[in-house]
Amino acid sequence: MVIGIDVDGVLRDFCEGLTSCVKENYPHYIKKDFSEINNWQLEENFNCSREDLRQLYWYDYAEEIIGNSNPIYGSIEQMYDLFDWAETEGHSLVCVTSQRKNVRQHTLTWLGKHGLPFDTIYFRRGRHKWQTPIDYLVDDSPKNWESWKKNRGHEDGYILVDQAYNQHIKSSYRITELKQVKDIVSANQG
Repeated sequence: MVIGIDVDGVLRDFCEGLTSCVKENYPHYIKKDFSEINNWQLEENFNCSREDLRQLYWYDYAEEIIGNSNPIYGSIEQMYDLFDWAETEGHSLVCVTSQRKNVRQHTLTWLGKHGLPFDTIYFRRGRHKWQTPIDYLVDDSPKNWESWKKNRGHEDGYILVDQAYNQHIKSSYRITELKQVKDIVSANQG
């Protein structure tokens, strides 16, 4: 099996990185009742436009947010375990991430900094991830889940990483930790 692993929201805590940057550099963007990013439409979480936020993470603070955000708690250690498991079981782990061309080097540096030895990295727009030659996709995006389901005709193979902004999705393959990928893949092989 070929298992695709997303970066933001799965390995890298993009939301925490973005929130920290906004709080430090644009505190007036923070809504009074803000506690966490809980809406996939990022601008709905802040007092600014979509374009304002994109300017921050794609350009002005790309290295800080994309290159230096913290990993999701436990994700790196669990990825090391998944790499060992995949090798033992004859599976392949690839990275499938949506990154603009001007920030891809920050993502590659981030993956290298955390020692994640993907043999293959696919840079795919989220709505096109379903076209990647993979059997499974571990991802957090509600839009990517919708695109996968629509274009593949079912949700099978899309492993949804639980996040505050995807609670409205009723997935049969929701995980809270990366180590649960092994159980889903193993159960579907038998």
